[in-house]
Amino acid sequence: MGNFNIDYFDPRLLTGVINKRPLKSDIFTGYFKKRPPSPAELFELHVKTRNITMVPAITNHAPGTMRHGDKVEAYSVRAPRFRPKRAFMAADMFRQPAGINPYDPQDDALGRAIAEDMDLHREELDFALEVMCCQAMVKGKIVLHDLVENDSPVKTFTVDFLRPSTHNIVLSGSALWTNPDCDLQGQLDTWDLMIQEEIGFGSTDLLLGKNAWAAFRRHHDVEQDLDNKGIDVGSLAPRIARKYRGNWYGLNIWVIAGTYTDLDGVVNHYLDPDYALLVAKDAESVIEFGRPVDNKCEGPVEIFAKAFPQEDPSGTFTIAESRPLPWPKQPGWVVLAKVV
Repeated sequence: MGNFNIDYFDPRLLTGVINKRPLKSDIFTGYFKKRPPSPAELFELHVKTRNITMVPAITNHAPGTMRHGDKVEAYSVRAPRFRPKRAFMAADMFRQPAGINPYDPQDDALGRAIAEDMDLHREELDFALEVMCCQAMVKGKIVLHDLVENDSPVKTFTVDFLRPSTHNIVLSGSALWTNPDCDLQGQLDTWDLMIQEEIGFGSTDLLLGKNAWAAFRRHHDVEQDLDNKGIDVGSLAPRIARKYRGNWYGLNIWVIAGTYTDLDGVVNHYLDPDYALLVAKDAESVIEFGRPVDNKCEGPVEIFAKAFPQEDPSGTFTIAESRPLPWPKQPGWVVLAKVV
């Protein structure tokens, strides 16, 4: 049998590895369905709202009537580029974790080190995608940045998905959830109907900031009917499963906490503690992937990875590139409400 020498730094191998590594995304990315990678980098985004009228009757001898059931608006957006780079030094190729025999022929130190390096790239790319999905859901828009020569980020474009203004609600006075006499269930029923009117079907999930959750679980409309006795999180990642609080009248209840720092240096809540986000998970919300801009990239792919050497200090740089664009095709799929 011949000897097979594996080039661990071949772009095809690295690209295959990084796309097989475990996902590092969180809850917001899960509300979008990934589309097959596209050879294009410019996407024409269509957002749809319901605009249905009754089909007119015709005689037995008349032709059919052309129908357009949805109102559609379109505009073009270039997929953003995320391209993290890190040094993979010569010493990294031969390091051994504690407890590993360095002379064990079954141990592949280089292969393991490359997988760890791809995991770090994957974590950065999945985090960027999670933030974009969060912005699309919570804010109804995504702010895209570019880098100028001094590596400072500059806003280049805001992708506004045209969420109906009526789907941004601020409660006040006796309507707040901190009032034990507010009609919490009636409010959610009303918001669910608003979603149905926009996309044709109702909500499935309720995401709550920590203060909204505290008021929600104590409310008399909820405390007796929240089903959290037999929570089954199935195959959810532990970091996502811990956010689940049970089911209430068919809605999956999630608690969202934590912050991220955007490219302007501003600290943002994933979901403001005082807010609730009602979501229809079955809406047409997708993630498009544009083709990475690299001469070594041989075709459309979610994440492209490659490496190139340097002589002094001796080592190798690895680069990963992804061009994701979250796209809520039905912008009326959520209702955002300040409830506390």
